[in-house]
Amino acid sequence: MERIANEYTPDYSAARVAPDELKDWKPIAIIRAGGMFSAPTLMVGAALGLGLSIPGAAAAVLLGYGFVVAYMCLVSAQASDMGLPTVYLAEPSLGRTGARYLVALIVGIVTIGWFGVQTAVCGSSLQIMLADTFALDVPAWVCSLGLGLLMLATALLGFTGLAWLSSVAAPLLIAVCLYGVGASLASSGDLSLLTGYVPLPADAVGFIAGVQMAVGLFAFGGATSGDFARYARTRADAVISTIAGVIPAVFVALMTAACLAILTGEGDVAALMNTVGFPGLGVIALVLSTWTVNASNVYSAGLGFAVMLHGAGGQPESTSSKGTLLPTAISGVVGIALAVGGILDAFQSFLSVLSATGPALAGTFIADYWLVRRGRPANVRVQPGVSASGILSLSAGLLVGCMTGGAFAGAPLVGILDIPFFIGPINGLVTAMLVYLAAFRLSGRQRRFS
Repeated sequence: MERIANEYTPDYSAARVAPDELKDWKPIAIIRAGGMFSAPTLMVGAALGLGLSIPGAAAAVLLGYGFVVAYMCLVSAQASDMGLPTVYLAEPSLGRTGARYLVALIVGIVTIGWFGVQTAVCGSSLQIMLADTFALDVPAWVCSLGLGLLMLATALLGFTGLAWLSSVAAPLLIAVCLYGVGASLASSGDLSLLTGYVPLPADAVGFIAGVQMAVGLFAFGGATSGDFARYARTRADAVISTIAGVIPAVFVALMTAACLAILTGEGDVAALMNTVGFPGLGVIALVLSTWTVNASNVYSAGLGFAVMLHGAGGQPESTSSKGTLLPTAISGVVGIALAVGGILDAFQSFLSVLSATGPALAGTFIADYWLVRRGRPANVRVQPGVSASGILSLSAGLLVGCMTGGAFAGAPLVGILDIPFFIGPINGLVTAMLVYLAAFRLSGRQRRFS
């Protein structure tokens, strides 16, 4: 195989998962399933139920998540082959420096955004619970601030009970929602409330918009799925854990939220969680499930920014607890500011951008590893700086995904770029792959893999 100047065969031995840490598909699938139950999941499920009815919501969920899982399987199989996390998987396509900085920046921005969204939902839910149960009039922003600081403190100081909370909170949340559905049906005795529901004009959403909402909910998680899949023993384990861990769990979570929203007529998750179960139980389940996820979100953001601040060389102290403390704290403060400042009002736009970002990033990985490198770790080569092919591919995929997926709709200055066509995330993925292949071939480097 011919070697090209400035490219080298990377030594990933220190970063690769050790053989004794590899697992079959079942424990990885359980971790993936647990991540499907969250505040944003309930928000999207409620919106899909009220906007599309049960059959339409089910179809949107299956199509949207089917697309995400399809590219997620390819990324997961690559991670299993390499035994490496996302930032390393990106190096062959984006270059070593490009991967370290771009992936860290994207991960940081996305996780801070999710931290803000989930903190705001929990704050609003807590406000309603305090008012209804204890007659306390506490502003939502105060509740969001207090919960956000608690979650940030957990990420900064650590809390050994988080693993236990994670194992309890997600099942409790879905149990509360299922109870709410069952209790509502039992009290009405009329299943036609679900089967005969027709969306009101004010709640209705288009089917393509519903698909893109479903994609946006997990688009970025699909692109970074290698962080868990690298522990899979084989490609088959990586793929099975993805399909078995994501599709059933997210379908139950989203459709339960959809049914609950239709039966109660309430699409606001903050209000919705105060209508189910015993007083406050729904809110407690929501806060506990969000707590564990948000602590992880803000830590991931801090870790990514720490790598950026210490340079692509990745100094050892950059990922130590001391090196991540300040970036994590700043990330948390920004996330809390977003929650208090009203990020929930821009939730749909946030999902639209995510639905373009994840597929564009995944398309770049997939084109490089599966189409250029032929799915063979031995073919992997890395540029020490930034790969122009990868940057161009990612940029083109992101732009097309945003233009055709509604991310620019109604936005000042860039509204003219809103050109709805087919399904934005799919457009972005395909564009990223085609642009990468074209740019790679124009560079003349494809001859190495003939």
